[in-house]
Amino acid sequence: MNAFVQFDNLVVYQALCPEQFSALRRGCWRRIESGRDGERFCYLKLQQHYAEMVARRRLLPVHGAGFVVRLHLPRRVLDQYKLETVAYDEHLEYRVPVVDLPRVQAHLVSDVKLVASFRESQHFHLPRAAAPLAALMG
Repeated sequence: MNAFVQFDNLVVYQALCPEQFSALRRGCWRRIESGRDGERFCYLKLQQHYAEMVARRRLLPVHGAGFVVRLHLPRRVLDQYKLETVAYDEHLEYRVPVVDLPRVQAHLVSDVKLVASFRESQHFHLPRAAAPLAALMG
């Protein structure tokens, strides 16, 4: 899913470790915390698939799970921060100082939404009384 503009709002994505995800839930889906002590920046990504890659490749091996959330923020708030890339335009992200997170979050247009989760072991639940293959095929 690509970032999109809706009026003057911008959609960005953030990969979270389990501790950050728990803090988000405790904060009524309105507060993102930094990932580690000493972390100076939060990187809000323009592309969902890039945030998913970070969750899978970096967070899952270290924390056993990774989550991706979607945030709607006014463009004017994000325009104050540097937009940079690691390698490709698909990897564009806003570099937000951790100390600015409370101010940025005060401008959330809506609650933060979970859009993807990754865990070490995925569980598949089959409907009762369904043939296993048929249940998996839908």
